[in-house]
Amino acid sequence: MNRSSTNPLNTMPVDENRDSRSNPQGSVISPVAIDALHDIHTATNDVVKGYREMQARAQPEIQTVIRRLSEMHQGHASEQEAELIRLRDAGKDDSSLQGTVNKVVVIMRDWLTNLDGDVLPAVRQGEESLRDEYTKALADLQSHQQAPVFALLKTQCDAINSEIARLPKKS
Repeated sequence: MNRSSTNPLNTMPVDENRDSRSNPQGSVISPVAIDALHDIHTATNDVVKGYREMQARAQPEIQTVIRRLSEMHQGHASEQEAELIRLRDAGKDDSSLQGTVNKVVVIMRDWLTNLDGDVLPAVRQGEESLRDEYTKALADLQSHQQAPVFALLKTQCDAINSEIARLPKKS
């Protein structure tokens, strides 16, 4: 993972000079595209960990929302994994400390307050943070002309934006 905002423990820089490789279809894949996809996959897996914990603890009034978001992100993670396999780069463990932090935050919030409708503005903020990761990755991909990965992440980002619009803002 290359973005320190998502995984502060990984300080390895992106090697822009690393050789590009070909995928099974023979097209050249930029290492930037692979790194961007791994970054998003890690961020998505981290979000999924938090939602799994939240699903187990949330009050009935928000279960539908949490389940919908969790299923969306699980679907995105599966699509990302499939794309990494297609690109022959699925061997990495795409998870980080942030996933554990997300889980702990949910547990602490549940201990201190109920996980009810009042938590939805914080859920929105989390979704907005994930969208920001997508925005960074899409900018990287667009400048390196990686259409298939760009299209996948753009579609997923659009779905996240639709869900953000449905969530309440912090008052």
